[in-house]
Amino acid sequence: MKYAITGHTKGIGQGLCQRLGSNAIGFSRSTGYDINNKEDRKRIISQIRDCDVFINNASSGFGQVLMLIDLFKEWKDSNKTIINIGSRITEIKLPEDRLELLEYQSEKLALKQMVNQLQGYDCQVSYKWFAYVGTERILKKYPHFTSNDYITVQQAIEIILS
Repeated sequence: MKYAITGHTKGIGQGLCQRLGSNAIGFSRSTGYDINNKEDRKRIISQIRDCDVFINNASSGFGQVLMLIDLFKEWKDSNKTIINIGSRITEIKLPEDRLELLEYQSEKLALKQMVNQLQGYDCQVSYKWFAYVGTERILKKYPHFTSNDYITVQQAIEIILS
């Protein structure tokens, strides 16, 4: 099985690429692929024709939604899988002291809703979510976190690949 992964140079995406080894191909802004850019999305799609699974991992504004739409148009009649990485934020009402997360929440809600709309085709589309993952970025942002406050990158990878 061959995998394509966005956001593959850090965090969960990096862990996925390491785990999947030569069965994975990665795309990230740091390697010249911005999923918010239509031409970059087209380049990604043209390079993953032989992939079986696409892991839509890079969180970049509404870029994940746009990537899902563009890829689904190409894969809808194929026996392939698109796994979209969401967030627990879609499951909660934000407290008043966390309203700075409204934009992020709306991006992930749009992704989740689009996944729901794309059921019933040959291409399997799923939405995998969790709360905090102990990536380098999260642990730096929340130094007070203990291991009870997040799951590990390896645990997130197991959820994604299950």
